[in-house]
Amino acid sequence: MQNAVSTDQQAWLALNMACQTWPALGKALAAYLAAPDRHEAVQQKGFQAVAANVPGVNDKIAVVQQSQSFRDELEGIRTHQVTLLTLADAAYPLALRWIADPPAVLYMRGQLTPSHQLAVAVIGSRKPNAYGKMSAQRFSQTLAEYGYTVVSGLARGIDSLAHQGALQAGGQTLAVLGSGINMVYPPENQRLYNQICDQGAVLSEFPLHTKPDRWNFPRRNRIISGLSLGTLVIEAAASSGSLHTARHALDQGREVFAVPGRIDDPNSRGTNGLIKKGAKLVETIDDILDELPEAVRTSAQRVQEVEAALETEPGLQAVPVDLSPQETQILALLSATETHIDAISTTTQLPVHVVAGILLTLELRELVQQLPGKFFVRRTSQTAGTFDERK
Repeated sequence: MQNAVSTDQQAWLALNMACQTWPALGKALAAYLAAPDRHEAVQQKGFQAVAANVPGVNDKIAVVQQSQSFRDELEGIRTHQVTLLTLADAAYPLALRWIADPPAVLYMRGQLTPSHQLAVAVIGSRKPNAYGKMSAQRFSQTLAEYGYTVVSGLARGIDSLAHQGALQAGGQTLAVLGSGINMVYPPENQRLYNQICDQGAVLSEFPLHTKPDRWNFPRRNRIISGLSLGTLVIEAAASSGSLHTARHALDQGREVFAVPGRIDDPNSRGTNGLIKKGAKLVETIDDILDELPEAVRTSAQRVQEVEAALETEPGLQAVPVDLSPQETQILALLSATETHIDAISTTTQLPVHVVAGILLTLELRELVQQLPGKFFVRRTSQTAGTFDERK
């Protein structure tokens, strides 16, 4: 694993450390970078050249870079074999880049791959009953068998069981920490932490040695949902932090699922409440799969379905044979002429957030390209393989 930190990454790292003291700084920069052409400018000119347009950013970066804590952080990154991912890096998770407040920096141990973009978060109680334990392992294992990456928070209870279920199926899992990436919490999960590093990745936005203080976890939760196409809540009380993650998922336009529990069980009031408010009730794995892009397809019948639905225009990317019906429908609407997401939603009669999830999947497969203003086009053979930073 390459752990060298480039000059540009050092600036992002210093910014991330500065935001721990001056959180308004990060919000101001995030608002500035939200414009469609800003990420492209970062690629062309470098981060600090663009950040100079936001008052105070480069001054704070300079202050941090001159500190002993910054030098210690760089040394710790090398010592603990940590990889840094910044918003300017092509390997930064695309689904996370789409949220309103993506972390400027992700510390990572393990490896992210394109397959991790097809992910489902599985979260819930730290003290589940037998029903919750069974549900967590069963759904996580089955999701992994279908090709989805399971995302959770490495906490006791449902989180740990979710990671274990994915690993037992030979699948991939991501753990997002509410502490520095070198601070394993709870400590009894050290072995599980190591397994996740080998079969997925452990991620954190917090500087090294950050303790797992309780106010870190609400911030962490937006990353769990942001990495995922949908969030499954299993056994959560009315005050559970899992409900915060579910709210983040809704705000991010992602699916929310909930496993129902007994009406007299305090640990089910949160999940039952989510269902009352519109979360999809989950009894079987199909209740989840029906709402998400398919990660794995084996049927040769898809060849005939795609050929019947699409005739590839000259210059456009060849159409894969493993698309779902909804993916096929949306791809058929797109051409080299830009189309707005609202128009796609109207034509397909699918909610905008569902269309956004499908477009994200097609973009990850380099079949479509997003343009500024939520316009989309089919990729041509000339544009395939390029990376568009205008998100």
